[in-house]
Amino acid sequence: MEIQQLKFFLEVVKYKHFTIAASKLCISQSSLSKRIKALENELGVKLLERSSRSVRLTEAGSEFLDFTIETIESYDKVQIKMNAYKEKNKKTLTIGTIPVMSQYGITSLIASFTKKYSDIDINIIEANSPEILALLDSSKIDLAFIRTISLSGEEYKINPLIDDELVMIVPKGHPFTQNACIDLSQASGENYIFLDSGPGMYDICMEACRISGFKPRVLYEYSRIETIIGVVSEGIGVALLMRKVVEFFNNQDIEIIKLRQKFITTIALVSLSHKKSSNMMRKFSSCTEEWIKNNKSKIQL
Repeated sequence: MEIQQLKFFLEVVKYKHFTIAASKLCISQSSLSKRIKALENELGVKLLERSSRSVRLTEAGSEFLDFTIETIESYDKVQIKMNAYKEKNKKTLTIGTIPVMSQYGITSLIASFTKKYSDIDINIIEANSPEILALLDSSKIDLAFIRTISLSGEEYKINPLIDDELVMIVPKGHPFTQNACIDLSQASGENYIFLDSGPGMYDICMEACRISGFKPRVLYEYSRIETIIGVVSEGIGVALLMRKVVEFFNNQDIEIIKLRQKFITTIALVSLSHKKSSNMMRKFSSCTEEWIKNNKSKIQL
């Protein structure tokens, strides 16, 4: 039994619906269902009665809920107390980030900080949005660079850094290149190349298509942006990606098509609102503010 499982269980009980809870947790519904089922199997009892519309607690589930609340509260108190001891001797700042540091110039921010504070080591952990948030929630990282679309609730302190817009990329000579911009609905009949399914860019693209009135025909999914750009350049399909990310790769065999309806995401520096910032965190936040002022032309749309 893991603390994360208990937190997942608490969210399902709170929203009385797996789909809503999964959305709030930034994980897929199937993953959430599997984690709750594994918890029930471990305990040997059924905690939730499931229906197509909602879920409700069983008698055992009601008693387990009391235990869950008490356990999580105790765990959080212990974490806060232990973190206070850990901070006394800590000289390493651990930062989690989704894999976009180079594309958004965040590497230059890291370089500026390490040059200014040579006595502080920085440990960078790259992962997808749900993994980064889980690390932040458990205080295994101090700060996170993440898209604000992945965040919910008031438990996070958010410092917006970089805005970016969703664009379509097409191969050279594609009919869309004759337009300065298009309605995404015009591309409902195209074959799409997407980033791997799961919370993050995949969900952003699917939601943009849904708002535009269609479900995209996804031919392939890849984990690397440069692979998607390469596949599109070969004329196999089109893709939806963030403009600044595409421009970073500077591929001459594709064209960037702007969308008439804007789909904007923001990369932010995020920390836990209830956690007292360490001296190192304050120094990094200050350095970030200075970096924003010096790079306004690069980070604004």
